[in-house]
Order: sequence, then structure tokens, then C-alpha cells
Amino acid sequence: MKHLVLAGLLVAPALAIAATQTPGKIDAVTVYRGQAVVTRAVELPRVLPAAAGAVQEIVVTDLPAHLRPESLHAETTPGVQIRSVTYRTRPVVQDTREEVRAIDARIEELQGKLGVNARKVALLGEDRAYLASLQGFIAPTAAVEMTRGVLNAETIEKLSGYLIKQRAALTETELTLASEAKKLNADLEQAQRERQLTTAGSSRTVHEAVVLLTQIPDAPGTLRLRYLVDGATWDPSYNVRSTSDKPDSVTIEYYASISQMSGEDWSDVAITLSTATPSLIASAPRLTPLTISLSVPVQQTLSLTYDDARRDLRAKLRDAERERAQNFVGYIVAGGSTNAPPPGGAQVEADKSLNTLANDLQVLDLIAQGAKVERARASSAVPPQEGLSVTYSIPARTSLPSRSERQLIQIAAVPFKAEFARMAMPVLTGYVYHEASAANTGASVLLAGPVTAYRDGAFVGSGEMPTIASGQRFSSGFGIDASLRTSRELVERVESTQGGNRVVELTYRLIVENFSDAPAPIRLLDRLPKVDDKRSDVRLTLVSPGGELSSDAAYLAGPRKDGILRWDVTIPPNASGQDAFALEYKFRLEFDKQMGIVGLGG
Repeated sequence: MKHLVLAGLLVAPALAIAATQTPGKIDAVTVYRGQAVVTRAVELPRVLPAAAGAVQEIVVTDLPAHLRPESLHAETTPGVQIRSVTYRTRPVVQDTREEVRAIDARIEELQGKLGVNARKVALLGEDRAYLASLQGFIAPTAAVEMTRGVLNAETIEKLSGYLIKQRAALTETELTLASEAKKLNADLEQAQRERQLTTAGSSRTVHEAVVLLTQIPDAPGTLRLRYLVDGATWDPSYNVRSTSDKPDSVTIEYYASISQMSGEDWSDVAITLSTATPSLIASAPRLTPLTISLSVPVQQTLSLTYDDARRDLRAKLRDAERERAQNFVGYIVAGGSTNAPPPGGAQVEADKSLNTLANDLQVLDLIAQGAKVERARASSAVPPQEGLSVTYSIPARTSLPSRSERQLIQIAAVPFKAEFARMAMPVLTGYVYHEASAANTGASVLLAGPVTAYRDGAFVGSGEMPTIASGQRFSSGFGIDASLRTSRELVERVESTQGGNRVVELTYRLIVENFSDAPAPIRLLDRLPKVDDKRSDVRLTLVSPGGELSSDAAYLAGPRKDGILRWDVTIPPNASGQDAFALEYKFRLEFDKQMGIVGLGG
């Protein structure tokens, strides 16, 4: 298999220089989601003045099998001109004759021993047959002598003992031979497997890049070969740490969990991580006209709602866009640019697919009802992380061997100023949790990923980190505070009728117990039913909050409007049982007495 890549017309060289074979050195790797771009640096040999204008052949060896040939391109320093880049694969036969002969000799020896073992087993069968015939002779003879009254008991006893002894010896020998045969067969199978592996490895396929170039005499030059490989990806993960001696700070350790199965080891390389999509195409897709016409409406039952159909088409359009960028096969020339393929090629088909999906999406908007479109705008919006392109450069050079296990490398460890609080939500759980709130004051986006929390060096739990943009606030949990417990109970429910309305009043008690010797400031949370703003048939009134609600600006601007109640309270030390902290609040619902309350969820 060979992919030839040409860079214009080649001028006949004045002098041909022998080919130089070298693996180069993997110098830098950019890992994407599913692929990686690898850069190999090759130091070029100096060219003497007498060889001016000659074409050098540089063969870069030991390329990985997962290499994408269409992505292969080369760059050089000034004074070096690339004439062509060729990707090729070729079989290489290794001389393993001596090793195979040694294995064949061992196989022949084992087969000989198995033959001897089989002959011994056959002789055992003959001995058993003889003993059986001897027993067949003795028994009738003894019976005849007994009828005549001349039985020789001593002779019979000796013969019987002889038979028993011989049978025991035969059984022992049979077991020994069976064990020996089992071991010989296992050794023979092992030798045969070794021979198969040795002969299979005698022929392998090597992957190489052949670069033709010219170079200014006496000028040092460097060739940088870049290519895309499959079998590599990365995902973010985090450790978040807090310590008692720094109560206003958290440290987030940002890690990359890398899967590196490209088939080549990356040793002492500069690693860059990216969420972008590596593109093998330079030109934008062609936008074709959308033609519409009128026809008689046809009544049909749609299998998908407008929301679902729009979401499905948008997903297919994004997939087609990524596939066009990644799987385009063109002609790679010097400098890494991409020529357009011939008409009817991969780019034309990809552009046609994009236009077809975009047409379907636009026609769906044209035929949909207005009310459905209004509801669909929020649901079909692109998720916040979709299309987000983030790049991280690892400060130190790193080594990542090609292996199936995932490998962790640290991207950064960043301290953030934080505000700690204990969160009590008895409507959801009896546990009270430590939580830190901070702002991402760094320049980097924190991508969504798993997070492991440590408090004073001890593991306290794990969770998920959402995508956090620079400047955005976020919260991180630090596990359960075992010294606090909380509960919620319905104290009273009173129902009455006023005119045509039903009135329901509910009183709840929130209880917090503190088993420690120190006071515990907490955020106590509960919730009121949220009435649909577009409906006026349910009236909700907070009759008594039971205590002063929080005055925190962020709370008042957000959760409070959604019916979330928050009290910032301090629980006295050793407050449990009858001495536990308690807060009672009351709210009233008023609605048409002919109607009933239905929960709609969050």
C-alpha cells in the first residue's frame, strides 16, 4: 500500500544522495478527543557544496499502524525545500531459522517420549489381560479340586496374593504413565504455540514516510513530520482539597485521564490537550440554494414531535460536520496544505450531506406550528459545552507509553478563595454536608468531569464537576458533617372553605441536632410549592417564615424566586433531643374547591 504526495514538478537533481533512514524523535503530541497529532523531529545531515541541488531521500521509520495517511505532512526550516512526501507500508521478513530448528528438535523429542509412553500403556494392557487369563484358569481348577476333596489351600492363597500384588503394581504404573503423558502433551502444546508465534513474527509490516527534499549546502536543517493517529483520547478529572488551617481556600488539582493506544510510545514529549476537532480540510463547505414549492397538504402522523425532530436533525448535522472535518482524504503537499479533490470526491459528498440535513432542518421550521416553535427554542438550544474549544499545555515534558490502561497527568493545581458552609436540607436528607463556594478566577475553563474531594488529607467522597467558565462561580462538596443531624416533620395541616375556594394551611418543623462541643453555623434549606406564573388559580402565601430568611443577594436574586427558603442560623453546641434547634414555618394555599393539587415536579 502506498500513498504518493507530490508538491509540484520535480527538477532533475544534479547529484543523487543515498537514502537516510531514521525514526527521528517524537517531540510533541497534541491529544484530542479520540485522536492525536504527533510531531517527529528529524535532524537532517549537512550537505556539501559539491552536492548542491541534489535531492535527498529521508525515510522516517517505525511509524504507528494507527496513523492516518491523509494527515501526513512535513515542515522544514529555511533553506530546505520539500519535493514530495510518500507514505508506504512494506513487509519485512526476519531470519528465525535457527530458533525454529531448536523448537522443532524439542517437538520431535517430546513426540518420541509420548510414543514410548503409549507403548508402555499398551504393555500394561497386555499384562492385565494375562492376569485376567490366569485368574480364569485358577478359579475353575480350585472349584474342581474342592469337589474332589483335594484342594491345596496354600497354593490358592499364594496365587491370589500374587494376582492382587500384580494388579496394584499395574495400577500404580498406569497412574504414573498417565501423569507423564499429561505433562508431555502440555509441553508439546507449548512448544507448538512457540513455533507458531515465532514463525508468525518472522514477517511483519513496517510503516514509513519517504520525504524527498533539497537543502542549501552547509546549512543545518530540521524536518518536522506531523501525522494524525487514532487510539488516543483524554478526559478531565479533579481532586478538590481543603484544610482546616486555610478555612477560606480550596485547591483544585486538574488532571487529564489519557488513553494512549496509538501503537507508539511517547517518551519525553511536550503534551498539549485540546477539546477542538482536528481538521484535515481547509475549505468551507459549499452552500447550495433551498428551493421550495406548494403542494396539497397530506395528513400524516409524525413519529417525532417538533422538538425531538429538530434535536435529532441538529445532532446529525453536527456529526456530519465533524466527519467532514476528520475523514476528508485529499492530496497533501509540501507545507501541509490540502488541495481540493476532483469533482465527485469526498468533499463534494460531504458538502451534499451537510446541505441535505440543513434543508430538512429549515423545512421543518417552515411547516411547524408557531406555538411549537416557541416551545422548541429553549429545548433545542446547543448545550453550553457543545463546540467549546479549550487547550491546555502541560508545563513539563511527559512520557506516555502505548498501553490499554488509562494514565493520569496533572494539568494544574490552582488555589481559589472560597466560602465554606454547612448545608442542611431535611426535605431531602437527614445528613448535613460541608460545601465550598468559589469563583473560577483562573484563565482556563474547567471542563465537566469526575471530582474526588479530600478534607485535611482524608478522602470524603466523589461527585461530578460541571463545566466552569472563567469568572463563573461553582460549588464543591466536602462530605458529611457527622456531628450534625436534621429532620423535618409536618406539625399541622388545617383545611377550610372560604366561599368557592378551598384553603389549606400547613405548618412544618425543621429540626437540627448538634452533637459537638462547638456552635455550628449552617444554611437551613426548605421549599414552598412553586405556583405556575402563567396560572392564577392557585394563591400561595408564606404566613410565617419562623425566622428571618437569608439576606444573601445571590439567594434573593435566584433560589428565593423559585420558592426555596433559606435560613442562615447557628446551632448551639450539644443541642440534641429536647434541646435540639427547631424552626417552624407556615404557608397557605388557596384554590378552587372543585379542583385538586397536582405536582408537576421541578
